[in-house]
Amino acid sequence: MEVDHPTSKMRCLSFLSFFVAITVLARVQAAPLQIPDLTQCEIASASAAAGTPLTLYFNCCLPIPSTPMVDFSFDKYQTVQEHIRRPAHTASEEYIAKINKAYKLMKALPDTDGRSFKAQANLHCSFCNGGYPQKGISGNIPVQVHFSWLFLPWHRWYLYFHERILGSLIGDPSFSLVYWNWDDQVSGGNKIPEMFTRVNTSIYDEKRNPNVQPPVVVPLAATTAYNQSESIVTNKNLNNMYQSIVTASTATLFMGGAFRAGTDLSNSTVINAPLGGGIENGVHNGIHYYTGDPRQELLQNMGNFATASRDPIFYAHHSNVDRLWNVWRFDMPDGERFDHTDPDFLNAEFVFYDENGQLVRVLAKDALDSQKLGIYYKKATSDDLWINYDPPAKTNVSAVPAAIASGVPYVGAGSTTTTDSAEYLGTFNIIPATGKNRNLVATVKYEIGDNLKRIGIQKQEEVVISLVVTKSNTTVTIEGLKIDYEDQ
Repeated sequence: MEVDHPTSKMRCLSFLSFFVAITVLARVQAAPLQIPDLTQCEIASASAAAGTPLTLYFNCCLPIPSTPMVDFSFDKYQTVQEHIRRPAHTASEEYIAKINKAYKLMKALPDTDGRSFKAQANLHCSFCNGGYPQKGISGNIPVQVHFSWLFLPWHRWYLYFHERILGSLIGDPSFSLVYWNWDDQVSGGNKIPEMFTRVNTSIYDEKRNPNVQPPVVVPLAATTAYNQSESIVTNKNLNNMYQSIVTASTATLFMGGAFRAGTDLSNSTVINAPLGGGIENGVHNGIHYYTGDPRQELLQNMGNFATASRDPIFYAHHSNVDRLWNVWRFDMPDGERFDHTDPDFLNAEFVFYDENGQLVRVLAKDALDSQKLGIYYKKATSDDLWINYDPPAKTNVSAVPAAIASGVPYVGAGSTTTTDSAEYLGTFNIIPATGKNRNLVATVKYEIGDNLKRIGIQKQEEVVISLVVTKSNTTVTIEGLKIDYEDQ
């Protein structure tokens, strides 16, 4: 998506014909998400977002321990030693041996054990792909921890307990996950880490994209072609990082919008569809897309949410997403930024297994400070490059007259500006999710003020927004575009 010129008025340039019907549903009653009844498991599914209709089904039901669920507290789960997560591409041989041993032991546990690799993978599958209906809500509405403000805290908790289990299995309370530093366009972090490419090890997965194996730089947006030079890809990656994180200056833009009890992602409209945040819709989904194996149905494993967590690199990927949450909070040029404060966000409930196989109830608000959980990240000096990235402007004439002459909103096929330019707003990468409704409805927001200033057109009266659908032969419908001013 790119911007050619600004506005309180708006012209829409599109490269497909777009149509959607608006259906207004009842307002969701304000209440935080609750833990579902784990005895009410359903078959999970994932559907192709484009092309030939395809739905895969998965039994992701979670084992239920005989002991009762406990509530998390910082006293009960005290940090014995700090967990310092480091870039995966800098890992020592000693660490690589340790993590392989930990995953080997995890994979050897019986599937009925919540600490087992299968049960751990099924946590993600079940809560991302329709495995459990929401508790206390009529209509069999599934829990969904993607596409909203639940995304970051749920995954932080997921990594927290996953890491504790691995450390417990090898008797090392200081054991830490690594982070795949794919935003690093300086020192090699932007390639699949070598430690994950060693065949016949417990952290290797054969279902990965052969087109992005080292030394190929992994693109961060699905609009980036395989055959481009490393310098072109790295510049596009820098701009994708800048647009996904730096310009996402509010909690809603970065973390995503509200998901309350009763929010129905499988039957939503543009009026009430949750808002995925910039970090999730952009670079997070880009890594899933490019790491998944195009030879497999629905890009298994990493390329769809039902199977992504079957690949150990998933946890390194999400460690970086988690790290970038901290970077967004504290290291942006405009100073400290702030998380959501809505009670329905803070009191959202999740459930995980601890290192003893015990089910633990947690709250989103207790995950907002990673250091309070004992999680620290070795600083990546490469962050400064994308934080301070200065994308060049390609625009030198207004696109508004041509848009008007061609007939707004439909203009037809046309050229697009490159994704390393100041005109580029960002990419919404679609990953196969629950198959209960093949029609994915999503609301996407981008901040354009920074782009307009860089182009030098912030005082113009009109803007042309170009919507470009790539790598898809499916029908895409757009309800519309609007420009708002917001400060939260």
